[in-house]
Amino acid sequence: MSLLLLSDTRADEIRACLGNWLTSIGDNPSVGYLASSADPTREYFQPIVELYDSLGAQITAFAEPIHGPDCELYEPLFACDIIHLCGGNSFEYLHHLGASGLDERLKAFVAAGGHLVGVSAGAILMTPDIASAVYCGDEPVVPFQITQGLGLVPFGVIPHVQDKAALAARLQDSDVNGDLYLMADTDAIELRGSTLHTTGTPTLLAAE
Repeated sequence: MSLLLLSDTRADEIRACLGNWLTSIGDNPSVGYLASSADPTREYFQPIVELYDSLGAQITAFAEPIHGPDCELYEPLFACDIIHLCGGNSFEYLHHLGASGLDERLKAFVAAGGHLVGVSAGAILMTPDIASAVYCGDEPVVPFQITQGLGLVPFGVIPHVQDKAALAARLQDSDVNGDLYLMADTDAIELRGSTLHTTGTPTLLAAE
């Protein structure tokens, strides 16, 4: 099991990080893409297809988490070596995962040794609680108000942070609990088993 948390995928150093991570998993790994909501035009999907192609991996499954629990359309996703959790509204994404039963299936996939890449909202979903998503612009509008994340990593993340010092100062008076990493778009965090590796300079705000 290896989890890779990214703020963005466009920086050269992050593409290199992703390429190295893919190589560590094996030759030509298969990737399943899990959209955050309906994506009928594949607007957000196609650039990720091109990214993985350029790094020697292939997306072989695409799924939108808008169908009922145990929908057979999800099966190809869980046959892949890697599942890619994309960006979007973290609260809406989490709502769809719960309504479709994919939240528990993702946990089982990781427990069985599967690998996940989470980008922006996808990275936030891996954490114990997604309430910190409001600090990168997501809104917990009705009915998307659940905050309990997948709990696959023991810390929170805030992606797309441009001024880490300013946000750290702002968070001192917030109700965000637990260890929290502030991530710029050139940062990455990998959790392989119990070993954590970072790319760039994610800033850890440790719980008191």
